[in-house]
Amino acid sequence: MLKLVLVTKEDCPRCERAKKLLHKLKEELPIDWEEVDMYEYMDVLTYLGYRTVPVLLVWNEGEDYTEEDVIFVGELPRYWRLKSILEERLKAVKN
Repeated sequence: MLKLVLVTKEDCPRCERAKKLLHKLKEELPIDWEEVDMYEYMDVLTYLGYRTVPVLLVWNEGEDYTEEDVIFVGELPRYWRLKSILEERLKAVKN
């Protein structure tokens, strides 16, 4: 299973679309994700140099995130593209 973190903020239309996309993908792929408010992850966003949401990250227990943990920032990929990205990440987790 691939664990993800979706960093969002209140009243963010792109964040709402990202949540819908992840709910749909969760039905097809062995993923689990949690939503966190951007203010909870402000240190991570600042470290990575991002000033926009949503941000989708591969969950990192120690919160020592790097660019390799970032799946997308701001603009959402199309459904088929995000599914492909997550499938590649799942293959890496299995190996």
